[in-house]
Amino acid sequence: MAMPVQLRYARRPKRSEPRPTVELMPAISINDLRDVVPLNYATNTYSNPFRYPQVRHIRLSYHSAEIVDHHDRVQVFGIRWVRTGFGVRRRLFVCSCGRGAVRLFARYGTYACKACHKALHLCQRQSSKGRKRLRACKLRLELGGLPDVNEALAPKARWRHRRTHQRLRRQVQALEAAIGSRRFRRPLDIRVFAYHVG
Repeated sequence: MAMPVQLRYARRPKRSEPRPTVELMPAISINDLRDVVPLNYATNTYSNPFRYPQVRHIRLSYHSAEIVDHHDRVQVFGIRWVRTGFGVRRRLFVCSCGRGAVRLFARYGTYACKACHKALHLCQRQSSKGRKRLRACKLRLELGGLPDVNEALAPKARWRHRRTHQRLRRQVQALEAAIGSRRFRRPLDIRVFAYHVG
């Protein structure tokens, strides 16, 4: 079926700015707050300027999280308790759109889930070889080395099993062999790996 004439000659508006990247956005994770969320109807205040420098404090209750930034702007999100098959219930933020989210991302000071911000993961912006390069860099970090493809692979850590170390090394070598000796024009932004290190 041919494309309609209206669509063929329609002018689509260009985006005023590119969509944000998930790995480069500041985020608040409910997993970091699991020891602070009260199990009864009390209220706790969480403040950690090293982990969340953009937030003054987070006031947590059994059903809600109140985020206060340094400009006294207050955002309130619900907390949903989800049953798991392991007996312990899991906590999720409830975004303003109604979706459950483990992490809330900040853009221009507004926290929301990644769907509300229309954010993309870095791997969605990469080509096939770029995705293999990104995966190889993450595996290099897991081995305890640097994420640079040109660096030597890290030796086995004392606490890691030999089979696991060899399996990860083989995966890195296979990915880098698939990439080939192609030089990439731009190095990967080191902030992308902050979530995997921290």
